[in-house]
Amino acid sequence: MSPACLMDAQRVALLRRRLRARLRGAPSGGLLSITLDLGAGDEHWLDVDLERPLALWWAAPRGDQNGAACADHRLALGSAISFSSAGRARFAALQEAFSGLVPAWVHDDPQETGIVAAAHLGFAFAEKTFDSFPNARLVVPAILFRCQGGGRTVTFTCPVEAGEGALGFWLEALRGAGRRTPGAPPAHWVRQPSVLGEQAFISRVRAAVADIDRRRLDKVVITRSVRWLSESAVAPASVIGLLTRQYPECTIFGVGERRQSFVGATPERLFALHSGTVEADALAGTAWLGSVAGEPSSPDLWGNKNRREHQLVADTVRATLASTGASLEPPLMPTSMRLGQLRHLQTRISGRLREGTGVFDLLAALHPTPAVGGVPGDQARHWLLAQGDWRPAWYTGGIGWVDRNGDGEVVVALRCALLRGCEAELFAGAGIVAGSDPTQELAETEAKLTMMVAALRGTSAHSCRQVVRSASG
Repeated sequence: MSPACLMDAQRVALLRRRLRARLRGAPSGGLLSITLDLGAGDEHWLDVDLERPLALWWAAPRGDQNGAACADHRLALGSAISFSSAGRARFAALQEAFSGLVPAWVHDDPQETGIVAAAHLGFAFAEKTFDSFPNARLVVPAILFRCQGGGRTVTFTCPVEAGEGALGFWLEALRGAGRRTPGAPPAHWVRQPSVLGEQAFISRVRAAVADIDRRRLDKVVITRSVRWLSESAVAPASVIGLLTRQYPECTIFGVGERRQSFVGATPERLFALHSGTVEADALAGTAWLGSVAGEPSSPDLWGNKNRREHQLVADTVRATLASTGASLEPPLMPTSMRLGQLRHLQTRISGRLREGTGVFDLLAALHPTPAVGGVPGDQARHWLLAQGDWRPAWYTGGIGWVDRNGDGEVVVALRCALLRGCEAELFAGAGIVAGSDPTQELAETEAKLTMMVAALRGTSAHSCRQVVRSASG
């Protein structure tokens, strides 16, 4: 069902009354949020145009008290207020803006839905970027639909100065989002020749291994992108829907920006913060099932190379959290995460933060982790800059939420693609350590690319693997 259809005349009248009542005495210069209970239901909120500017779709896996999966589906539309920043102080700038909002942010929730008004955020890997996506942005959405545990809500937010005119703005935003029927993904996609790109990737891996051998680095993550073309435009909702069904253990996201969309299914959570307790993922070390003629076989997931790569990430994340004053739980052994044909080593790191440490402090401290940057961090970033490393949109950056209580969650933007009409640009990377084999690292990126190629084709990643390699030129 289209989200707009849920706002019938009775709910619109209720929203008008509550807006008028809450505006009286609301702080000048503040924000007003109003939450409506939409009743029981199971909505994924995919019946909208997800290429609209400032549209965000999100599904994060959750665990209920019995351990069962309970996804949190969100759809954010428009902006009540937004802030953008770039440079070394970009997270500090967003923190200052958010801290200024909270004291004058009123939330009307008489039905006690349990929803806390929130802002969403996204940022690029590097501190300075030059593409159509802002480097770092914080947005309090004008409209936020949520579905979790069988309950549905919608939260409307506006600047107090907008007055009763906010109602018209909200309704227009709902109409403007429109219904865009997902339909089936285009059946025929053609991969653009990328031999030169593959050779450049291999050359960078060799250069990285040489510098690691010279002890200039311990690890660095090298990325690449591949373009696919279709005879007709792809509907982002169809891609997101398939990712949601095939990878329920991942956080699925879609961000609309100027008639394009950035979509993905990431297995890596940078951190989650709730009532002072922080959890972060160390995700590094990859293997995959199956092989293709002419391609190196998968490494042993629990082999020496993968274990060393993973330990560098886990140790750095723990040390970084400890440097913020966090009191951490004892170290855990890594476990295996399965994502279709892919296997990753994962370690969950948790603890209690020092009072006064918040979401933006964690962003500044943790990003980029060695899972997407390298070790040592500064040397790896300088190395990548010197190599002309370029990561479009928010690839290997982050996407997430922060609410009025200071709780939040941010995921690392991996296994993703930038969709523009009939074109899809897909991204993948590999962590390089001492002893890395360039051809095997290239094969790892190919294995990772199959997740998104399969979503474009509407197939399983396993059946898509041979097609991906045979189309690579």
